[in-house]
Amino acid sequence: MGERVDQIAKVPEVKQSNSNFRVRRTKRLQSMDTPVDRILYLQRTAGNQAVSRLMKSGALQTNLRIEQPGDVYEQEADRVADAVMRMLEPEVRRQAEEEEEELH
Repeated sequence: MGERVDQIAKVPEVKQSNSNFRVRRTKRLQSMDTPVDRILYLQRTAGNQAVSRLMKSGALQTNLRIEQPGDVYEQEADRVADAVMRMLEPEVRRQAEEEEEELH
C-alpha cells in the first residue's frame, strides 16, 4: 500500500522555459481564493492523472472491439435478456378488491 501512495503522490516534473507559462500558472493559483477551489483543482488534477494511468495500463478499453459472434460477452448478454423477458409482470390490484375477497 505504501508504494501505491508514493506513486500517487509523485508529480512528474515538467520543465517549462516559457515565462508565459509561469504567468498563467501564477494567475490560476491566485484565482483559487477559497479552500474549495483548491480542493476542486486538486481533484481534477489527480483524477486526470489517474485516468491517464488507467489508459496507459490497458485496463480501460478506449476503442470498442467487435468480437466474434457467440463470444462469452454476447452469450452473457443473451442470457440476461432472456431472463428479463421471462420475468412475470407483477399484478396490480386495488386494495378494495383485496378486502372484498377477504369478506367472501
